[in-house]
Amino acid sequence: MYVTNKNQNKMNTITRTNLVALLLNPAVSGINGNTFVGLDTITTETLTGGKSNPMQGRVQKLTVGSQVQVFQNKNSNAYANMVQRRLDKTGKEVEFELQPRTWGVRVEGTPIIEHKNEFYLEVIFLKGGESTYTLDGNPIKKELIQGLAVKKEGTQGGLEQEDKVIIRTYKIASISRITINKQTYIVTE
Repeated sequence: MYVTNKNQNKMNTITRTNLVALLLNPAVSGINGNTFVGLDTITTETLTGGKSNPMQGRVQKLTVGSQVQVFQNKNSNAYANMVQRRLDKTGKEVEFELQPRTWGVRVEGTPIIEHKNEFYLEVIFLKGGESTYTLDGNPIKKELIQGLAVKKEGTQGGLEQEDKVIIRTYKIASISRITINKQTYIVTE
């Protein structure tokens, strides 16, 4: 499944296909219930302005050191449970109602979403890593990027921004490194 790199401590190389296989098999990955994971990602940014934006399709965001939580939803929905616990902690008598997915199908008992023959890793976002941007492979300051959209978070029963449970769904192809249970994998084609 992976090749050990003897020059790096507990660092392995894994293909995207094998990463999906690993995440689909909790007995091998060690993902049981909720598991904390480290992620490094490379994503192509979608910019406002469509085809008229000269930077469209040319800007990549590299994020190193994100901390997330993956969950299996074996007995209940971990996301809904976490939101409800935070609502209960505020003293508000609000019952959180989980809405159905708007895209993709979650592979039962795993953190994997399948959509249009692509695989995604669904996580609860805990802490963002350090992000840098490139334009055509060359570093660019965030403020110089034309049409970089600001993401708006939805509401969660009246939770304050700092208490919200943020879900992120990463395309497997955008994951460059993942650490699961102290085991780090460099992800390749």
